[in-house]
Amino acid sequence: MREIRLDPRRNEWIVISSQRASRPMTVVEKRSCPFCRDSPEAKGKEAPYWLPNAFPMLSPDEQGTPALTGAYQRMPGKGYCEVVVESFDHSADLCDLTPDELESAMKLYRDRYVELSAKEGVNAVLIFRNMGKLIGVSIEHPHSQIYAIPYVPPIIQEEINASSETCPICEETRVEERTVFSYNSVKVVFPYAPRWPYETVVIPIRHITSLAEATDKELREIGMSLGRVVGCYHRLFGVKMPYVLAFHQSPVLNSKGRLHLHVELYPALRAPDKLKHWSGAELGFGVYTYDFWPEDKAKELASICEKNEILPISSKGLPEPNAI
Repeated sequence: MREIRLDPRRNEWIVISSQRASRPMTVVEKRSCPFCRDSPEAKGKEAPYWLPNAFPMLSPDEQGTPALTGAYQRMPGKGYCEVVVESFDHSADLCDLTPDELESAMKLYRDRYVELSAKEGVNAVLIFRNMGKLIGVSIEHPHSQIYAIPYVPPIIQEEINASSETCPICEETRVEERTVFSYNSVKVVFPYAPRWPYETVVIPIRHITSLAEATDKELREIGMSLGRVVGCYHRLFGVKMPYVLAFHQSPVLNSKGRLHLHVELYPALRAPDKLKHWSGAELGFGVYTYDFWPEDKAKELASICEKNEILPISSKGLPEPNAI
C-alpha cells in the first residue's frame, strides 16, 4: 500500500510505502545482478538504459481517495519510479565512464525528465544517485534513480522562492575563491555555506532551468563534471567515497516556478575513517553546522581535481571505507 500523507506539524508531504521494506538490501554476486548485461532485465538493451523500479515507492496504478482538507490530509501514492543504468560494468561509477558515455547518460536523464513531465498528475521529476554501502544502496551495481511525484519537494520550492528576484546560482558561477574547476559551459563550486565536508555544486554557466534546455555541449560538460568530481572524491582519501547527488531544476518542463539547473553532490566522509553524522541541533532544529573553513576545503578539493583532469578516472580496486 502506498499513500502520501501531509505532516500537520510542518506542512510537508511524506511518502508512505510499506512494501518497500521487503526489497533486497544487497546484490553481492555479479551473476545475480539485475543490471548486468546478461540479466533478464537488461535483455535487448544497450547502456545507458532505464527500466521501472522493481520495488517502487510510488506507482501509477495506486488507487485511493484523496482527503485534502482537515488536519490529516492524504492522497494516493501515485507516481513513477525508474532506475537508470549508465553502464553494464558491475563496478563502474560515473568517474569510470568516458565523456561520450557520460554525455549519453545525461541525454537519457533529459529524455526521461521530458517524458515524465508530461504525465498526468506529475508535478516534479527528481533525478538522483545514491552510491556506496554506507549510504545504504540496495543493489551495488552503480545506478541512478528517477521519481516522478505529484507535489513539489520543499527544498526545490525553497530554492525557487530564493530565486524570485535575483538568481543565487548565477552568482555562484562568478565566484573564484571557491571554484573547484570549470569547463567552457559548466562551473564546479564549493558552496558558500555547505552542510557536508566536501559538498560541491555543478552549475551550467548559462541560466537554463532544466536539462531540457541544455545543449549537447552543456550536457556533455555536466556529465564530465560529475564524473570528475566523483573521481576526485574517491582520490581524496584513497577509498570509495559514499555520496548522494541530486539534480535541482524546474520541477517539470512547464513549471511556473523556474530554477537555475544545478547538481548538488553530498559526500559522506569527513576523514578516511569518519562519517559526517547529523547532530541533534541539525536533525532536531535545522541548525546546520560546518566544522571547517569552506574556502580551505575548496582549495583542497581543487588541488585533487587539478591532478585528475582526464576521464575516465578509475575507481576500480579502491577499498570500501571502514568509517564510523
